[in-house]
Amino acid sequence: MDELMWLAIGAAAVFIIEAGGYLYWRFLGSGSLKLYINDGQRPERDFKLIQTFKTLTQRIALIDVSGEVWVYSNGEIMFGTKQDENEYAEVIVHVPMAAAKETKRILIIGGGGGISVREVLRYENVEEIIAVDVDAEMMDLGKNFDRLVTFNEGSLNHHRVRTVIEDGRHFVEESLETWDVIIVDIPEPTERCPSLSQLFSLEFYHQLKEHLNPGGVVSIACSTVNLMPEYMWSIEKTLKECGLFTIPFHNFSNKTGVDWGYVLASTLPVQRDDIRLKVTVPFLTEGRLKDVLELPYYLKNLENKGDIQTDQNTVLLDIVRRELNN
Repeated sequence: MDELMWLAIGAAAVFIIEAGGYLYWRFLGSGSLKLYINDGQRPERDFKLIQTFKTLTQRIALIDVSGEVWVYSNGEIMFGTKQDENEYAEVIVHVPMAAAKETKRILIIGGGGGISVREVLRYENVEEIIAVDVDAEMMDLGKNFDRLVTFNEGSLNHHRVRTVIEDGRHFVEESLETWDVIIVDIPEPTERCPSLSQLFSLEFYHQLKEHLNPGGVVSIACSTVNLMPEYMWSIEKTLKECGLFTIPFHNFSNKTGVDWGYVLASTLPVQRDDIRLKVTVPFLTEGRLKDVLELPYYLKNLENKGDIQTDQNTVLLDIVRRELNN
């Protein structure tokens, strides 16, 4: 009897230890979704985990939310197969394409998802698109994960597209090529990836300017301006400092309540009234284009606020820190 009792106690102890180990792994350790999805970014609806993995620069999570694929990077949602993603891509792509003198050669920094590339491929006169992403794993998802490939219409596998796995800044600095349109669609710098600041810096914008063809333009993603308008103001001030002409623009999503900011920068002066769409797309009609180009009062930088981001300071990171601490 005593022997059976001790066997039972031993078995129970093993079970408790293994269960405790699993629970720690699942909820606190490397298996915890807390490492991949920040609490404030969790979907309000039920979701299913598709996959989590680490790359050299980020922790990636893919989840299914009511049939949509959401892609998280370092805890923040990066993009997904969602309608508001289509709107975002149309705005960041078609505004600079409408403003540029030529649209034959296009560079996209942060093109691993393939959604922006899909939009550029709508222009028949485009000769080559270079999509640069620092993570081979992210580019592989855009090329081969069937649900993303369906959403981006196979854009990263198109014969007019050249994909490059490299840091965007290093690629530009080492390149001898020039482009008509450069789209920089990358996340804001955070504590987990402060080095992203160097893709928003004065030094990098000087490099972009040198790689623009005459009449060329740059389109820069400026995060959620309804939460931190000074983020966009600082990017615009930095672009102006290196001699580019700027037009800030935005897109308010009725579905999510988020106002996304962007800055258009050009080598030659561009007037808002001269920007005309060159292709027909579902969301960005001529009427919506006027709304996109007209800033609401709270985004107008009437007091010339904002600071210049350089390689030596943390202007944008400090803005993000303040927002996260509020």
